[in-house]
Amino acid sequence: MNKTSSISYFFRKSPVARALIWVVAAIAFIVVSAVLNIKIQQVPEIFELNPPVGSSGDVIVIRGNGFGKVRDTSYVEFGGTRLTSSAYLSWKNDEIQVVLPPNVQDGLVYVGNKTVRSKPSFFANATTVPVAVNASVQSILPIIYSVEPQKIYPGSLVKITGRNFGNMREKSKVGFSSARERFQGEDNASNDSLEYIFASDGDFDYVYWSDSEIRVHIPDGSISGVVFVETARGKSAQHNIEIDRRAGTKNFISPKNYVIQLSVDIEDGSLDKGSSVVIRVPRPFETAAQPSVKLIEFNAEPIISDYQHTVIHQMQCDKIPKKQTFTQNFAVVVYEVRTNVTASRLNAISSINKAILSDATAADDFTPASDPDIKELLFKIIGKETNPYNIAALVYNYMTAQYTVLENVRTGKISPLDLLSEKKGDPYDFAVIFTTLMRASGIPSYVDGGILIGTDLRTKPHWWSEIYLPGFGWFPVDVSLGAGLQHSLWIKNTDARTFYFGNLDSQHILFSRGMNQIKPSSSNSQTVQRFRSYSLQTIWEEASGKNIKYSSFWADPMVVGVY
Repeated sequence: MNKTSSISYFFRKSPVARALIWVVAAIAFIVVSAVLNIKIQQVPEIFELNPPVGSSGDVIVIRGNGFGKVRDTSYVEFGGTRLTSSAYLSWKNDEIQVVLPPNVQDGLVYVGNKTVRSKPSFFANATTVPVAVNASVQSILPIIYSVEPQKIYPGSLVKITGRNFGNMREKSKVGFSSARERFQGEDNASNDSLEYIFASDGDFDYVYWSDSEIRVHIPDGSISGVVFVETARGKSAQHNIEIDRRAGTKNFISPKNYVIQLSVDIEDGSLDKGSSVVIRVPRPFETAAQPSVKLIEFNAEPIISDYQHTVIHQMQCDKIPKKQTFTQNFAVVVYEVRTNVTASRLNAISSINKAILSDATAADDFTPASDPDIKELLFKIIGKETNPYNIAALVYNYMTAQYTVLENVRTGKISPLDLLSEKKGDPYDFAVIFTTLMRASGIPSYVDGGILIGTDLRTKPHWWSEIYLPGFGWFPVDVSLGAGLQHSLWIKNTDARTFYFGNLDSQHILFSRGMNQIKPSSSNSQTVQRFRSYSLQTIWEEASGKNIKYSSFWADPMVVGVY
């Protein structure tokens, strides 16, 4: 019997051997099938999210490759939530159409299957994104019948009755006469954002909006003159109103038009293919004193140009070159603010917009107004004083006399509360402590973050405060400049300690009011916050994926033009 015959005879006579062979064959088949399936299974890729901004009920088209010819167990995820079956309209290998569900969240978008998922793309909810209103054919204009009550002051809640306001406000707005000096530049002469002051979402001015009635607070900086309603259909006729300014006056003079350049360099280190980086570049803030901010130039188009006061760039890390620079230029109009307050004619604190009171008097980690040392110091300074203007003046005079301001910004694990014991601190410490003392006394106050521009056009990060005086409006206070921080002014013969309580030069560029609390797009992403920087925001960079290693360099803001 030859060798082959012997092996054949052995397997015919041995059932155990035959069973073992079948088991080995089955395992080999499963392993080979799995390997082939992994090789055949293509990793989904998202090329485009159209549109990248949407709201509940909108159809979003996801274009890319490797989605699969049928959905089967594959899925689309928005902001950490997978869409249910009813959300899918069509599914092709290179295109998916979905209907956004109710309460859709901002964040990262993925296309995935049971084994892999795509690199992310970024999506934003349209209800929180400022979007320019496209011009439309004039049809039915809004009409104002009446404005009540007759006696009003800055911050008053007024009721505007009429018709054709629209059932929802969307991007409609209410404008008032302003105390702004006329801009000399021809390009700005007819700019409504400079000639009028519009009610502000940031100050919680809008309370109610329907087709026939609007309830809105008189915005900061308004004066007697006119009010009008502007919708996508056009503007109403102007309605005359009179605003009682007996508590004081505020004027906006000597405007400057700056071109501010912000840039950040990203260098790819070691990142997995599925990783991504989102950069949030701060935008200058719009207020009555800084009414016009326009992104006029950039060298890499952002995915969203205005979201939560930031410009958003997103990079798929396997496509990042060795070094990539993102630059954006903003045209910013800034006015000098001059105020004159009659303290005895201020209204009661209780008359202030309740939303402002709640938001701008809260104690938190940033402004620890409930800290025992803060409360003890406040009582030491103000005693039984109750007038908000007088309280602010007492605190300002105490801080400018008792504390020494440092020219250089402090670094490391430090707290502004150190100022109380060390008697010295940087402008950040001064602004935070002043604001915290104001909040502890019940006066609405914000820390303002931005840059200070010298007469040589060089910039440095800077922080100051603003408080809300009832019946008057926002009142600027720069304690560190009042305490002697060096600053070259275009204004001549000015006593800094007197000037910076209630006045502000046009060399301050505002980037944030209070801490801009930005939430991560994904629960497992890595975020970067720049402490004591010119913008007070919780996230500057956000990276998702594994083995993320990259470097970033944020250049100081530059003035590349002033007019």
